[in-house]
Amino acid sequence: MQSSFVEKWSKKRTIGKRKYIARYGLLLFGAGCVVLFSVLDLVNNGAVQFPYLIARLVFFPSIGALFAGMRWESNERKYARLTGAK
Repeated sequence: MQSSFVEKWSKKRTIGKRKYIARYGLLLFGAGCVVLFSVLDLVNNGAVQFPYLIARLVFFPSIGALFAGMRWESNERKYARLTGAK
């Protein structure tokens, strides 16, 4: 399990923190939630409400970037602990 984490994180960390946050926080989580909640809004209300769309476009990517940044730091600490790197 630990060596599997080290191998996977070694590959992911090569893209860098900014690209990691952009890919996993902004695009994957942020855009995914914007699309999901906009589709739910469309299904339930028959239209996407513009003010809610703007709020989603600000809120979800911001939260995604925050969580991705925290996850990066957590994974870096775990990687350093398992490999003995500083």
